[in-house]
Amino acid sequence: MTAIRLHRTASIATCILSALLLSPSVGLAQRATGTLIVRVEEGGMPASGVEVGAVVRRSIQPIGTTGSTGLVAVEELRLDIQQGTRVNVTLLGCGAGQSALLVPQYESLGDLAEGCQQVPAGHFFWGQAERIVVRLEGGDAMVLDTQTDELRSLLSGWRAQVSFLFTALMGEDFDSEKDGIGADAKLFYIWESGLGAGIGGSWTTHDVIGLDENMNKWSAYVEPRYTLFIPTTKLRPYVLARASYNWFSTEGGVRLGENGWGFGGGIGAAYPVASWIAIDLGVYLGYLSVSAESTSGTTFTRSGTELQLTGGLRFF
Repeated sequence: MTAIRLHRTASIATCILSALLLSPSVGLAQRATGTLIVRVEEGGMPASGVEVGAVVRRSIQPIGTTGSTGLVAVEELRLDIQQGTRVNVTLLGCGAGQSALLVPQYESLGDLAEGCQQVPAGHFFWGQAERIVVRLEGGDAMVLDTQTDELRSLLSGWRAQVSFLFTALMGEDFDSEKDGIGADAKLFYIWESGLGAGIGGSWTTHDVIGLDENMNKWSAYVEPRYTLFIPTTKLRPYVLARASYNWFSTEGGVRLGENGWGFGGGIGAAYPVASWIAIDLGVYLGYLSVSAESTSGTTFTRSGTELQLTGGLRFF
């Protein structure tokens, strides 16, 4: 029975990993029309009221205007630009108005209106940058992309995540518990180096052979991790370790007197779909040991492994 469940859960894990590896961001797609975050700064502070646009067929296509955070996201705007194309960034000033324009190397602004001035800021390569910063210093401008340590620091900070959770308890001591589903929530911080740490909790419900009510498994855990910042893709793969404390109850809230520690590790990846949200998929495999008290009052230990598959949303 354990071998059959292990094969089934391993198949599910394989499907999730295949989805991660076949993500268009890895390079299978020839066109990159996904999210690009543009941040405009002046003197190191976010600049508001700057219009951001792209030059398409010698005309300016508006993308958005920076707010108090200095951010504009290219979302659901189909800019048909070949992945890897060099895109020049130009600051265009006409009177009191100022625009940051994305100009593919095969495009041009054409003739400017009288009194307009353009200042070249630099360039990046389409589809190879998740975020760019257009920085104004006096009369000069520059572009920072994900290949620089300075922009990489902007990718650090607090993250919150909620996920759907599938848990399989495996081993002879857990043969009576069937696979369960539930939810997982966590809060963690990522530093510039990619190192991170967080806390979280999860819940799953399981059918149990010989028990009328379903069994609830609750977990609280701490989780160090390492995130890879790869400049050629928006995909953010990571590896993690986990130490958890677990306890069990019935659907009616009656504690089963079983609790104990778990240890393990996992892998996953986050893919940003907007300036503040990402899709996150992960796989965790760990060792689980719980102590229980029998009806006769004696204490015994159950141990085995748990496989968890998560899919959810990360907010940042």
